[in-house]
Amino acid sequence: MDEPVEDGFLRLSDNLVEEVLFRLPPDEPACLVRASAVRKRWRRILADAGFRRRYREFHGAPPVLGLFQEDTSFVATTAHLPARPDRPRRWTAMMAVDCRHGRALITPFNQYFRDFGEGESFDLTVFDPLTGHQHRVPSPDNDVLWFSAAVLCATQGCDHHGCQGGQFRVAFVTTDQQNRITSGWLYSSETRMWSKLSSAHHPNVTKYAFNRYVPSVLVGDAIYFNIDGVMKCDLGTLSLSMFERPTDVKGGRLMIAEDGGLGFAALVDVTDLTLWSMETGLHGAMGWAKLRVIDLDTLLPDGVLSIPTADCVISGIAEGSQVIFVSTFACYMVDLKSGRVRKVSSPARKFFPYMRFYMPAMEAASTGKGQ
Repeated sequence: MDEPVEDGFLRLSDNLVEEVLFRLPPDEPACLVRASAVRKRWRRILADAGFRRRYREFHGAPPVLGLFQEDTSFVATTAHLPARPDRPRRWTAMMAVDCRHGRALITPFNQYFRDFGEGESFDLTVFDPLTGHQHRVPSPDNDVLWFSAAVLCATQGCDHHGCQGGQFRVAFVTTDQQNRITSGWLYSSETRMWSKLSSAHHPNVTKYAFNRYVPSVLVGDAIYFNIDGVMKCDLGTLSLSMFERPTDVKGGRLMIAEDGGLGFAALVDVTDLTLWSMETGLHGAMGWAKLRVIDLDTLLPDGVLSIPTADCVISGIAEGSQVIFVSTFACYMVDLKSGRVRKVSSPARKFFPYMRFYMPAMEAASTGKGQ
């Protein structure tokens, strides 16, 4: 009887195995689990901290693992489903405010209806959906009704490709519509204190413009909010400033442009997705430059945009990537770079993408040779 022939693929050197494993898609963690079951030597490679760091560097921006809706319900876009946080006992409903660097930011739903007593405080909650770890953050101002906020990693030396726990900051902005002023605060988990930001004049604010859980984008050392214009929260100088958007089309979204600077995306009409980038002019003046127009009709499934009852909106943007979420009668994840499109959920007007490299914990196998 002939002896069984060993698959030559299993006898590859560690360096070649790494090159193969690098190319497993980070948005499907199950692929890493299946690879770890092939052989103990592969499992050792996948469990190695150096490999995990190089894997994150190879892929760049973290993948989208799921989407938080405004009511904090979670829609997984991968086989892995992060843990749902325990709700505070007093409130049965929560609202999502932001999601970044492996953390989500939520607030009691009752805050929107103003069911608190006179001068009663409310908390924000920063939590890790994978571990369920929570951190309560007291509100900076008990008289605030509507606000927007952003959470971000504050761990020294972190490249934000593999944020896990550590220090964080929360930027918080609220608009006084009567006096046309936007105020802000910055919270540090290290000091557990809020720092007041300089206020910004908000001349174009309208009675119907709600500064409520507006999505934000982090570019460099600044957080930007889309509140009747672009509100810049400079984390270094603790100051607020404001400038115009490239268009007043309803539903526009701030994003990171392909060059790493501030960008903006809007559906100028039913099918045309227009992208802008903030650039420096010949004389040093900053301004918006139109980059390109993408016909979504060529990307989305046939007939999607022709359904009369289906509004087309940009419901979310994966920060640091060219991935956007477009909702019609369903929500589609659209990679503007590759042109890849897939249906991920039912439609919603606002999603907060949860982005993180998730590499399942693996005990290193024995260091013996062979398997």
